[in-house]
Amino acid sequence: MKNLPLPSRDDVDKHLKKSITTYKYKKQILGRNISDSEISDVIEIYNKYDKSKGSASDTLKGSALAKDLRQAIYDAYDKTQERRKLYSIRKTLFANVPLCPICGIDPVTELDHHLPRSIFSPLSIYVRNLIPVCHLCNSTKLAGFGDQSQGEIAYLHAYFDTLPDINFLKAVVTLQGCALHVNFEIQDHSLMPDGYSKRLSDQIRNLKLNARYQDEVNTYITSHTVALHLSYVNRDKKSVRKFLNAQAKVEETAFYRNHWRPTLLSALAGSDEFIDGGFAQVLPIAQEILDDMQNDK
Repeated sequence: MKNLPLPSRDDVDKHLKKSITTYKYKKQILGRNISDSEISDVIEIYNKYDKSKGSASDTLKGSALAKDLRQAIYDAYDKTQERRKLYSIRKTLFANVPLCPICGIDPVTELDHHLPRSIFSPLSIYVRNLIPVCHLCNSTKLAGFGDQSQGEIAYLHAYFDTLPDINFLKAVVTLQGCALHVNFEIQDHSLMPDGYSKRLSDQIRNLKLNARYQDEVNTYITSHTVALHLSYVNRDKKSVRKFLNAQAKVEETAFYRNHWRPTLLSALAGSDEFIDGGFAQVLPIAQEILDDMQNDK
């Protein structure tokens, strides 16, 4: 749930020339070259894609292009793999994007076609249709939801659909005995563009992000066990809240405003049950460890 910088399209004509070409295989000439006029036709489709901010339409399917050209562009995507002609595309798009912009959990390992290349083949190697994501988000998206051929796109576009600078991700915290349950949801807000809240909510549900976040929460919160217990000396819940809010600011700077980690920490800070000793049920610690920590002061 993070926007990415809009990639430069300065080299899109070079990408087409480099990948759509003839080659020799077993003394045969295979493939095809792309003419300057065909490059212009493809770039005009790119222009329409940009103008519509990645919204699906029939004009982006390139039905006026030669069938073998559409197939050649479709096949050219395979050349973005390492040590192949278009690897520079993948390398550039992955640069400075350490975590998947959709889930914020796993590293980016794949390029997702915002509009699927099976339908919109002319966009197969267009840099602004390629979003760096993690494997789980990409594979789940491939399973499909929303009729993309008709313009119904469930995913927000990481380049074009600008998210407002507000807290729209919310964590709902529930303590049940020794278990901490967290559910992430989208808060509607007057500053949210029309339809964004629903599309983000659909994204969380269809990608089953809450199940993935719960696994991460259980591991992540354990790393704060000692700090939480030490903050609660003399049953001072205000110190626990102060620690959690301070850590949330640190993680918001390290990641971004609506990343799941600062969102979780802020929610925990707002839970009176959690900060007033409830955390100790979820994160028990041996008294001798606490005594040792306090004696070292």
